[in-house]
Amino acid sequence: MEITQISALLEELCQKVGGDWLLTGGSLVQLEFNGQRATEDIDVVLVRHSQVSDVIAQDRLFKAAIGLGLSPENVNSAARFFVQQIQNWENHLIEIKSGPVGRVFRPDLTLFVALKLKRGTEIDLEDIRDAVQFCHGKNDRINETELKAMLNAEQFKKLEAHRSRLGL
Repeated sequence: MEITQISALLEELCQKVGGDWLLTGGSLVQLEFNGQRATEDIDVVLVRHSQVSDVIAQDRLFKAAIGLGLSPENVNSAARFFVQQIQNWENHLIEIKSGPVGRVFRPDLTLFVALKLKRGTEIDLEDIRDAVQFCHGKNDRINETELKAMLNAEQFKKLEAHRSRLGL
């Protein structure tokens, strides 16, 4: 997936599809944190749409992707399940793009780390490191108390084991 394709889809969300969307996963890392990161799909989750149902909004997302030469398989909303497992996740969003009818957010560093540690693969750990480096010096720091509440004991143990490697 090319950065231009990710950017074009986000533009469609803000200009035509509407609603609030969360960009996450490898597509977020590629777009915001590390332009060299390869990804196969665009991980985007509907936060809310004030005018249409979730089903209609998702359908519009797929149609926008097709209009850009992508297929619905290039758009992955599976992260929604994992995002919604985290209490108060909506309080951890940072707007990265807006338009007349839509907005796109990314998870703040706390939520991003929690989501990545839920899988905890080597790529996820690299993504965390890239995000930490990107956010260093910006007003986006990990809230340790909230992060600990988002993770189970095993995930927190993994975080502790890799803390220095991740730049935390």
